[in-house]
Amino acid sequence: MTRMWFLNRLLQILVGICLLGWVTDGNGAEILRKKVLVLNSYHSGYKGSDDAVEGIKETLLRALPETEIQIEYLDSKNNSGKEFDTKLIDLLRFKYQQRHFDLILSTDDYAFNLLEAHRADLFGTTPVVFCGTNSFDRSRLAGKRGIVGIDERPSFKATLDLIFSLHPATKNIVVVRDDSVTGQLNDMEFRKAAERLQDKATFSDWAGLRLEQFISRVEQLRPGSVIVYFASFVQDRNGDRVSSNEALRRISSVSPVPVYGGWEFNLGKGIVGGRLLNLREHGAAAAALAVRVLKGESIDALPPVTPSPNKDMFDYNELRRFRIAQGKLPADSIIVNQPPGYLFTYRVEILSAISLLLLLALTISFVKLVKSRENLQIHRDALVQRNQDLEQALSKVKVLEGIIPVCMYCKKVRKDEQSWQQMESYISQHSEVQFSHGICPSCFDDNFSGKKPKQM
Repeated sequence: MTRMWFLNRLLQILVGICLLGWVTDGNGAEILRKKVLVLNSYHSGYKGSDDAVEGIKETLLRALPETEIQIEYLDSKNNSGKEFDTKLIDLLRFKYQQRHFDLILSTDDYAFNLLEAHRADLFGTTPVVFCGTNSFDRSRLAGKRGIVGIDERPSFKATLDLIFSLHPATKNIVVVRDDSVTGQLNDMEFRKAAERLQDKATFSDWAGLRLEQFISRVEQLRPGSVIVYFASFVQDRNGDRVSSNEALRRISSVSPVPVYGGWEFNLGKGIVGGRLLNLREHGAAAAALAVRVLKGESIDALPPVTPSPNKDMFDYNELRRFRIAQGKLPADSIIVNQPPGYLFTYRVEILSAISLLLLLALTISFVKLVKSRENLQIHRDALVQRNQDLEQALSKVKVLEGIIPVCMYCKKVRKDEQSWQQMESYISQHSEVQFSHGICPSCFDDNFSGKKPKQM
C-alpha cells in the first residue's frame, strides 16, 4: 500500500513538473498563451479593415508573442439582409459553440452589432474589445459589462477648418459618399461638423451616384468648390462595385478642385489630406486595450470608449498640384510622397566624391609619411656618420694632464727618477702633436749677432 502511494505521488510530481514546463519559459517566467478571435465585418482585401487587423496583430504579438489569433470574415460588404444574418449566426454558433476564447476583437459596425445582439448566445461572457464603429453612441454600453473599445469618429470638424484655412475663397463643399449604413453614419457626423459653417459655404450631398455620374458632375465644378470624399465603395453603370481607392483615383484625376477626406487609406490615392483616421493605428489602439485585459486587468475598470488617434496628414503631390504651401499646414503634419531632399537625391554622387577626397587625402598623407621616413633615414645616416667621425677623432686624441716635471734650465721633462727627455719628444710621444724647429728673433740675436747673451 505504501509502495502504491509512493508511485502515485511520484507520478503527480512528474505531471506537475511537465505542466510547469508548459506554462513557463526557460527562465521560469510565465508564458501567456491566449486565444483571441477577431470578428472582421468585411472581407480579406478590403483596405480599411485589413489595416486595422494588421495593427491588431502587430500590437498583440509584440506584447504577447504566444497569442493564437483567429480571424473570422463576416463579408458584410458583399452580403446583407435578415436571411444572411440568420445564416451567419447559425454558422458562428456551429463553429464556436465548443471553443473557448480569452477575448474577442471586433472591427467595424456590423461585427459589433452582431456581438451586441448575440454575444451571450454565441460566446457567453467572453470580454469584447471593439474598433471601427462609426461615431459610437456611448449609451449603447449602459448596463453592459465586459465591453470596451475605440470610437472610429472622423475629424470632420478639424478637416473643414483646414479647408477654409487653406482655401479661404471656398463657397461650395461637395460631399461624395456611398449610401450604405456606414456612409449614412459618417454623413451624420459630417453634418454636425458643418452646422456652424452654413454661413460660409453651401453644402451639397452627392450620395449613392454611379461612378460615371460622379465623374461627370466633378468635371463641371468651378474654382471656389472643394470635395470631401468618404465613399467606402461606388457602383459603376453596370452595378458592379468599385473599391473606394479606385473610385477616388478616377474622380480625383478629372477634378479641377481639391479633394479632402477622412481616412488615411485614401491618402496617396487622390485626396489632398485632412485630419485623417489611420485605421492601422486605430487597430493598434484597440489591441493595446486587449493586451491589458489579457494580462489580467479588469475590463470593466478600463474607459468604456476611447477616442481614435487621428492625425493631420497630406499628400505632397496634391499639395503641389493645387499650390498649397507646406508652411500653411498644421504643425507636426505628416506628408507622404514627399521627394527626398538634395542630399538624399544625389547621395551616391556625394558619397562617391567624399570617398574620392578621403582617398586622395589618404594618398597624400601616405606620400608625406614615406618622404618623412626617407628624410629621417637620411638625417639618421648623417648623424651616424658624424658620430663615427667624432669617435674616430676622439680615438686619436691623447690627453696630457696632471703635473709635468720640467727642468727649469734645459726644459727637459723627467720621465722617471733616472731619465729625462726633451720636451718636444715627450709631447709628441703623448699626443698627436708634431714639432718643427726654427729660430726666434731674440735667440738669433743672442747666438749669431756677436752680442753677449743676456744674463738670467
